[in-house]
Amino acid sequence: MTYQPVKLSDNQIAQFQAQGFLILEKFLDSEIVDRIDSRLDPLFATQLETGNYPDEWHGRPNLNLPNATRQMSGLWRCDRTIASLSLSAEIARLNATLGGWTGGRLATDSCWIKPPDAPEVLFHRNNTSVSCIDPATVITCWISLSHASAGALEFVPGSHLWPCHDRFQFLHAPAGDYRQPLWDAAQEVGLERSQVQLQTAEIPTGGCIFMQGDLWHGSGKNITDQTRRSFSISILPATSQFQPLGVGEGYIYSRYRSMENNVMDESFFPILWTQGGDRSSLVKAYCEDALSLGA
Repeated sequence: MTYQPVKLSDNQIAQFQAQGFLILEKFLDSEIVDRIDSRLDPLFATQLETGNYPDEWHGRPNLNLPNATRQMSGLWRCDRTIASLSLSAEIARLNATLGGWTGGRLATDSCWIKPPDAPEVLFHRNNTSVSCIDPATVITCWISLSHASAGALEFVPGSHLWPCHDRFQFLHAPAGDYRQPLWDAAQEVGLERSQVQLQTAEIPTGGCIFMQGDLWHGSGKNITDQTRRSFSISILPATSQFQPLGVGEGYIYSRYRSMENNVMDESFFPILWTQGGDRSSLVKAYCEDALSLGA
């Protein structure tokens, strides 16, 4: 099946800018979903097509509890089928268009697999993990690989506009209330818990949600008998550079910075789309584009 490019309307862009999110219930067809999903379990079984390891790896078979959430980031370096979606010009175009940017480069990709009884994921903002980058902002395209219901993504519309502060924290299986960082942020901006409008993203397979990097989100315990599987791609503005040494935090991103300048190396943060049609040379050499016309 041929992918049909998404034409974002002015109303959709305005909603994203005002609310911090945009849901497309139909985005990827089942063939592309199945192609990407089929590569996840082999990766967790250490079948790394390129021989490269991911940046993050939580929940390994036979090493963690059966209900542990499995999560990886930086999968595009491990598998070129995964990379064909993560490095897609189309997803970068959509993220950049929603952000009002002239182009987009890859920040990272990630998968989340929550089996039955999997614990909560702490509420957080994606921009917190890119404070070592200027501008410190990402937009994330979060794609459902299975119908997401209980234990699914929760978010607060408009919370990307809250003038609050937070620090990077470990997200998996929090010991306390997984919404506590959200309550702290709400209190900082003068909101009571009852005033916080939590929403659950019940997205069908192949659908997606675009999230502005300051949008507060997390997920509850999976109380169903079904495994929830999702994949996300986070995009930076194409013009991004690193902050000076010592400015901001870079849990993953700072591993790939030069110690002599602030330039973002396109080998690690490839430019995927610009209004002028630019793409990093490595992208075409490394993999196909899963969403190119005729793919």
